[in-house]
Amino acid sequence: MKRARFVPFFVVAASLPLSFPVLAEDALERVVVTGTRTSKLLASSPVKIDVVDKAEIARLSKGTLRQVLEVMPGVVVRRSQKDGYNVQLNGFNGDHVLVLINGQPIISPTGSSVDLDQISVANIKQIEIVRGAASVLYGSSAMGGVINIITEKVEGAQFSADYEASYFTDDAIEGDEIGHTSRITAAKAISDWQLGITAQNITNPGFDYDGETTTQDGGAVDKSFVQMSLSTLINSVSVQYKGQWLDEQKDKPQSSIPGQATIISYLSNVTQWQHDFRLEQQYDWHINTRYLLHDEESGNSNGLRQTDIQLAELEVQKIYSTKDIEWVGGVVLHGDTLDQQNLSTGTVEVDDVSRESTELYLQGNWQQNHTQLLAGARIQNDSDFGWHTAFKASASQSFNAENTSWQLRAGVGSSYRVPNLKERYYVFDHSNLGYMVLGNDALTPETALNANVGTNLRLTSTKSDWLYQVDVNLHYTKADDFITTAVDVDASQDAGLDISVYQNLDEATLYGADLSASAQNDNWQWQLNYSYLVAEDGSSQRLPERPTHLVKASVTYQFSHTDTSLQLYGVHEGNVSPSIGYSSIAKDSFTTLNAVVQHQFTPQWQARLGFENLTDEHRSTEALLAGAFDARPIAARRLYLGVSYQY
Repeated sequence: MKRARFVPFFVVAASLPLSFPVLAEDALERVVVTGTRTSKLLASSPVKIDVVDKAEIARLSKGTLRQVLEVMPGVVVRRSQKDGYNVQLNGFNGDHVLVLINGQPIISPTGSSVDLDQISVANIKQIEIVRGAASVLYGSSAMGGVINIITEKVEGAQFSADYEASYFTDDAIEGDEIGHTSRITAAKAISDWQLGITAQNITNPGFDYDGETTTQDGGAVDKSFVQMSLSTLINSVSVQYKGQWLDEQKDKPQSSIPGQATIISYLSNVTQWQHDFRLEQQYDWHINTRYLLHDEESGNSNGLRQTDIQLAELEVQKIYSTKDIEWVGGVVLHGDTLDQQNLSTGTVEVDDVSRESTELYLQGNWQQNHTQLLAGARIQNDSDFGWHTAFKASASQSFNAENTSWQLRAGVGSSYRVPNLKERYYVFDHSNLGYMVLGNDALTPETALNANVGTNLRLTSTKSDWLYQVDVNLHYTKADDFITTAVDVDASQDAGLDISVYQNLDEATLYGADLSASAQNDNWQWQLNYSYLVAEDGSSQRLPERPTHLVKASVTYQFSHTDTSLQLYGVHEGNVSPSIGYSSIAKDSFTTLNAVVQHQFTPQWQARLGFENLTDEHRSTEALLAGAFDARPIAARRLYLGVSYQY
């Protein structure tokens, strides 16, 4: 019945003007950088880029990146086994999608999927998403695409504060019902130096569908972020330091030992420091260094593991322009180490393994009037896997009339990815729940050939203030030695557990289409997006946890006589392929609806009220216990109320 009530929303959305938030007139002049590593107007970018702006980010989330990406076209957000959130683009999972902050990769534990719930939305100016292979400009992890988070440039004296309280309406933890999100940001110019600091804390008690059982469906999370920045200008060279600190603790009761009062929980305690130092001559060159320390104690409470990661990276980039061609080239030096110990047995499971790589890239962008050609190549030498190359070539043609602009894009290229340290060595042990995931040091790098073609049409009405946009994009990828997980039958029988091991598939094919239609005026924003995906291995077996159909729709209304906005947005995933190990399918499709109303009382004070998963579509505990796959989200309906102050 819950799905039936939501179907009319999509019907209405499909029958009315539809939009992206970036269709406003200033959005047509929006500057983006991700597609070419240089500044371009969005309407002139030779690479398709989806953008979400600062106002939309503020409306969708005051917490982490997860809430923002859930509404982005073509983006699939999945809750992980470790109660984090990972992303999929064009059928590629989070290990194949590179997440950046200001063009620099975000480093996740073991080099694996970035946890979107460990990225604060504090100080974000805009988010740019490039779907499809981006290995030439961004390296090994960008086979599926790139998500680039552009932060605000801190200037002058600033102060802001935000507080949000949240509540799982039907499934809150008894005695600990309220979640809290608080944030303070301050900045000050002192002489020629600009200082900035942001501190944020998120406390979420979790949720539980059945308070009579030991197992808790959503674990408790307590995380703190601190971001620091210091910058100045010396002889036209920008000198910047940015430091980031994360402390995250998770506690999720899983099971009890028969005849004992002991409860076995999944525990995680993460501390991470990241230091960035950057020298930059704007529009000319930059040098960026990064050093990261990650300390993690996680696993079942009766079998904790200590994991330590260190990473260092140096990148140098140069931009050189001739009359018609803009060249971008760079060098990246990278090194990381991983060490893992089983605390209950004292066994060293991963003994200080490391990898290093040297990478060089070069891309040229030729432009003549409304025609652009883009070509580039990347060379990587990995300490464990030797030499690898990637190339790309694409073209775009624009046509402009009085009230119409039309752009055609097409491209081909190759991409690659070396196995990360997690896939080769990591041990993820959930023996008390009947399964383990093991690394495989025999993995080989994966490679792929990619092709895409798309068109974009923008219309401005001469009789009204409406702006319209239509996008159609087709993509195709043929991958060799594709890395995924599969059940090890022999090891599972010997251990009496479901043991999955990372392995190379001989080949995989991923192809599909993305269609978007949109419109906007001063009061209304409408958006409708549909993505179709086929993702199969060489035996025509579907890759797990990929939806064939993905629909995202939203409507936002800005009231004319009061500074109030109302937004509804929905997500539908249809025909989701089951994960490994399930004996049947209970539910392979679902629809969720979210709503938020926001009011600006004064230039300084703002308040918001919202619902996530308004229809309370969530996974069935009974289905999981019966071994049936349920594609619905884990999280229950959540109500939140927040207030912001800015000076």
